[in-house]
Amino acid sequence: MIERFIRFWDSKTVYDINERSIKEYQNKARPGKPLADTTLGREIPELRLMVNFGIKKGKCELRGHMIDWEIPPPPPPREAFYTRQEVGRLVRAAWFKRNMGMGKEGVGIPTSRHIARFILIAVWTGTRSEKIEQASYVETDDRPWMDVDGGIFYRGGVADKSPTNKRAEPVRIPDELILHLRRWRKANPHTDNVIDYHGETGSTKGAFRRLKNEVLPPARAKKCNRHTFKHTCASWLMGQRVPLDIIADYLSTTPEVIKKHYGHFSPDFHMEVNDAMKTAKQLRLEKNVEERKRAKDEAEKKAA
Repeated sequence: MIERFIRFWDSKTVYDINERSIKEYQNKARPGKPLADTTLGREIPELRLMVNFGIKKGKCELRGHMIDWEIPPPPPPREAFYTRQEVGRLVRAAWFKRNMGMGKEGVGIPTSRHIARFILIAVWTGTRSEKIEQASYVETDDRPWMDVDGGIFYRGGVADKSPTNKRAEPVRIPDELILHLRRWRKANPHTDNVIDYHGETGSTKGAFRRLKNEVLPPARAKKCNRHTFKHTCASWLMGQRVPLDIIADYLSTTPEVIKKHYGHFSPDFHMEVNDAMKTAKQLRLEKNVEERKRAKDEAEKKAA
């Protein structure tokens, strides 16, 4: 993003930033391929912050010029989540995936077990991908670490430097996940990396993309990504009636966000309305029964 800014806005002034030049930036900033609206929606607010920072530090003068750029509306939130069956299929496929061209003939070697570990941690803790990828089994100042003995995942590390909009407070590690972590640690004593791939940590993005395209139908694979595991964790917890504030604290967000995006997964979602309608229906039925009985009694009296 910064490189694009420099290439396009170099030699221009703050006065040149307007809706017309922003549209030109979208079309020309990336040679051969215009920026998507979602990308532009992320980058233009960053440009505005940089300009405002420059003004605050006395690096430019507005001279009456108003900064009033039209920022594209944010994209709608991603509402997808994985089913338990899909998570199971992804984990099994990753765990048993092998390269048959290496290792013992007819047996091969595992290639994606680090992805299986990543999936289980992501869906059980709702942690961001980069925090899981960097996680260590030992306490380190600049890395997230999993205290398997104490049962706490310090997602921001000891010296948490996470951005304020990407909070990463410590969370309890679910008991079932701790059992997995202990087995993984025992099976890989040569490394402190939780998500270890040939002795190194690294992005799981490419490997997971290939895995989901192999396992899921095309429409589902296109709709879901690694961040979907956080949504999945939230929806599962909501479905189990975990209180809003507990889920929010567990996922390092706010109760308002949880209620807005995941409230409908609760079995109690709008239950008061449902109960009120059922009660009203029951009252109507009882009233109809009473009226029919009264009418019958009156008819029998007249006949007598």
